[in-house]
Amino acid sequence: MQSASSKSKKRVKLCNDAVNAAGFSSVSVENFHAPFDIIAGRNGRSLILKAVRNIDSITPEDGKALSKLSYFFDAEAYVVGESYKGTKLEESKVFTRHGISCISDSTLEIMLYNGSFRLARKFFRENVEINGGELKRLRKLSGMSRKQLSEISEVSVDSIYRYENGYTSASPLNLEKLEKALSAKLSVNQSLEHNYNIKAAGHGIALLDINKEPFKKALKDKTRFEFAELADFRTLKKWSDFYKAFNAIFDDIQFIITKKEMHKKLFGIPTISKRKLYSLEDTEELYELAEEST
Repeated sequence: MQSASSKSKKRVKLCNDAVNAAGFSSVSVENFHAPFDIIAGRNGRSLILKAVRNIDSITPEDGKALSKLSYFFDAEAYVVGESYKGTKLEESKVFTRHGISCISDSTLEIMLYNGSFRLARKFFRENVEINGGELKRLRKLSGMSRKQLSEISEVSVDSIYRYENGYTSASPLNLEKLEKALSAKLSVNQSLEHNYNIKAAGHGIALLDINKEPFKKALKDKTRFEFAELADFRTLKKWSDFYKAFNAIFDDIQFIITKKEMHKKLFGIPTISKRKLYSLEDTEELYELAEEST
């Protein structure tokens, strides 16, 4: 019997093989935890993928991190899974969970060969995650049975039952009908409101706080900069290997943030003290530090 770790690696390999077969260059996370499993690029198009067995395992924190990474890398971000609420994900169906598009393996392939999610939308049926507990609470508060709500909203009794018990996601049309009937919002975290928490660092630069390694913080200039915080040497070595493969595709610059001044490099990665980072006047100093460490 396969372990959970073995099954997870198999899922990542399956997605990576599909991405490579479609002509993308990719790098995958190996032996350390990250909010994504694969980052890929082809002709200016970038993808960020999280491969899971069950879409339910995606947390709000995962959604926020993936959304921020999507924004920073100007990439399409997807969670690719096998099932949702114990039911196998249907082909050509996509729904949003915690602000991220969730798709099946077969839907990933459709998307890969049709230019982008925007161009492939005509092949998809989009569903959204509905707040079943809130739906049930509001229905009861209104003094309605499922049959009465069904008559008012024109959504079937069976669908209402399934939504309330978290057995399935809803079509945008059914969600709209139920929200209109109950005069309330029922979608779950459909918008992260693009609150990306870009914090000023020093007098002239601002950092995007992704808050998940190996890209804890990020900065976009003529070149993209990613920052990780100092960790144990085994983890740093894994990050170093990942960065080398990543930069072969994207040619970014990474730094390790340290608490105090130390070696210019750790496993080939330039270092910068927290004090130094937050005292920078402009990005030119970052380029100089990166150049000095080469």
